[in-house]
Amino acid sequence: MALDIENLEREVQSIPSSISKDIERNISALFDKCGLYYRIFSRCKSGQSAAKKIQTKKYDEIGKKMQDLIGVRIALYFKDDIDVCVEILKSNYIVIEMVRDEEKSDTFSPMRLNLVCKMPESVSTTLSSNLWEFPIDKTFEIQVRTIFSEGWHEVEHDLRYKNKSDWVDHMDLSRNLNGILATLETCDWAIINVLDRLAYQKYKNRDWNAMMRNHLRMHLENTPLSSSIVDIFNSDNSLAKEFIRVDRKVILLQLSSDKMFMLPKRLDNIVYFANEFIVHDPRITALIPQRLKERLKLALASIKT
Repeated sequence: MALDIENLEREVQSIPSSISKDIERNISALFDKCGLYYRIFSRCKSGQSAAKKIQTKKYDEIGKKMQDLIGVRIALYFKDDIDVCVEILKSNYIVIEMVRDEEKSDTFSPMRLNLVCKMPESVSTTLSSNLWEFPIDKTFEIQVRTIFSEGWHEVEHDLRYKNKSDWVDHMDLSRNLNGILATLETCDWAIINVLDRLAYQKYKNRDWNAMMRNHLRMHLENTPLSSSIVDIFNSDNSLAKEFIRVDRKVILLQLSSDKMFMLPKRLDNIVYFANEFIVHDPRITALIPQRLKERLKLALASIKT
């Protein structure tokens, strides 16, 4: 059966932009819950773009379907948050496929991290039933990158990937373009190292607020630690050291859990949470307001089961 391009373009073009924005807002809510630093973008393919891809990939002939009618791109501030991001997405969406290139020490090339997820029913049932008569899957694609690599990928996608013939006789320049990404990846790790070193210097200087901010690297309210917590850290540097050694990945993942309530991102609250979940110092426990202590106890018991 011949593909009705005109009808395909019309059906796709009629999809409201609010559809992709709803998915974007849902993902943002998950990340905001744990204070992740990120930027997020979303789009629904235009009718012309969808038709071109289906024809180019010959989806109607080979029996496969286009999976990225809706696309979401996540740009993370910190490279070590990639695993956190993926775990949060896998916990909240049905991931049908994940493509993650392995990093190799002897070669360098752009690394892909793409997830194909099942569309929530609240999305797929909103769309016209006529849409599914075309080789289009009830899925959406999520691309995960870092802020440093985001701009590079945009340039590469539009000016090299879409125009491969321009680069055929210029392998040296193509390698140079990849080399720029290698430099940006070095920057990804360097900025984490700088902030970790700063956190440790602040520990040695007994600046507990700055120590916690730079160790956690998460969105926090501009509220300093209470004098009670500062007094405890001042009297026991070894306890402060336990908090700088707390695995921030564990904290982010537990804060994002669907069993955890939305904890206001004040430094005191994060110290309370880390203490009840990991450190278990009775002096800190004694400072926690009773209502918050009860909620944390219930949430943490639920998380651990």
